[in-house]
Amino acid sequence: MDIQNHSNDIKTKSNLGRIFLVVISVCIVFAIMQGVHDNYGIMLGTLVEHTGLDYASVSFVIGVGALLYGVAQPFMGMMVLKKSNSFVMLTGIVMISLGLILTAYCKSFVSLLVSFGVILPIGTTGLASGILMSAITPIIGERKAVLVSGFLQASAGVGDALMAPGMERLISSNGIVFTLFTLAVPFMIMIPIALWIGKLDKKAEAELTDGSNKENTDRSLRTILGEAFHDRDYRLILIGFATCGFNMSIIESHLFSQYLSYGIPGNLSSLTLTVYGITTMLGAILTGFLGTKFKMKNVLGSVYLIRVIISLGFLLLPKSVPFAFIMTGLLGLTGDSTVPPTMGTISRKFGAKEMAVLYGFALVGHQIGAFASASLGGQFVKAGMGYVPLWIVNLILAAVAAVASYMIHEDKAGKLETDNYAD
Repeated sequence: MDIQNHSNDIKTKSNLGRIFLVVISVCIVFAIMQGVHDNYGIMLGTLVEHTGLDYASVSFVIGVGALLYGVAQPFMGMMVLKKSNSFVMLTGIVMISLGLILTAYCKSFVSLLVSFGVILPIGTTGLASGILMSAITPIIGERKAVLVSGFLQASAGVGDALMAPGMERLISSNGIVFTLFTLAVPFMIMIPIALWIGKLDKKAEAELTDGSNKENTDRSLRTILGEAFHDRDYRLILIGFATCGFNMSIIESHLFSQYLSYGIPGNLSSLTLTVYGITTMLGAILTGFLGTKFKMKNVLGSVYLIRVIISLGFLLLPKSVPFAFIMTGLLGLTGDSTVPPTMGTISRKFGAKEMAVLYGFALVGHQIGAFASASLGGQFVKAGMGYVPLWIVNLILAAVAAVASYMIHEDKAGKLETDNYAD
């Protein structure tokens, strides 16, 4: 009996060690991917110089990439079902590396659009949180997956905090070409990680398979989507999340250049993005906690309302280095903080199983908003209007999102969640 217990203890420790390594691995992968994806704005100015294109053209390319990042997510999900998670992860790694390397040789609008606006952003979709969580959930179990998803989202903030100043220093010291090739290296190193996780994923799925009919699941998913798009509350969620994309793309695409236009040095401007990365983690944790105490729709509406106040700050307050750090910190607190209440609201209304699918489609609307923000910002700057019109639009959209969120009916959904906890 003692020998059997000792054997079980060793197996448990081995499983915990494996889970720890898997979680750390995907967090590193996600952090590096988001560190690049969230900091295109740092490369914007140097890409203008390198390619000879104007600010509006490069902004448009970034906007197209933001749009494709959302649109490609459902297709990557379908590829997971037909192939595997590891196949999608490897595809993403190869496309990211290829996109970065090809961008170094771009000297025209078309070439930049293909490499930096299509190949690179679609590649990042292959390492998105939904794909990574889908890959490791069979390995770590559904209970742990809920907790790990929070760590995964926090790792994005770590990636932002570390890579923003790192990219700025690389560019200022060695130029954009060296930086692009350097950024491709860690993605190539991820290949054995993707293969290892894929092997564990297949083994875990084989152990957990129950012989369920995939065709029936497909029909069920189509039914869920049809019902969701006819549901008033889901449409309100989509409205809010689309405006969220508009707000986020201002930060990712234009904020760095905007601070430079205020006369703030590049090293301090990039450091504000480090603050942003740190505060995004705090904001997501905070709204996740508040969502357990208050109605999700009220938490979500309040986040959008705070964005109205932030937009007013950018329009009315005098610009300085302290202003940049304070406002970027506030932007961080409200940045990823919409994710927990948005996912929670969808989960409460449609159930946990349907949440992953419906949140993925909500991301499409999010990235449409991001595309509009990136491209409009470039057009405003090109027309000599600066960034003021962009913040006016953001203010209006944030107000619309706040109203839409407060209008969500959550009573029935809240009761359903209480029943689930009771079980």
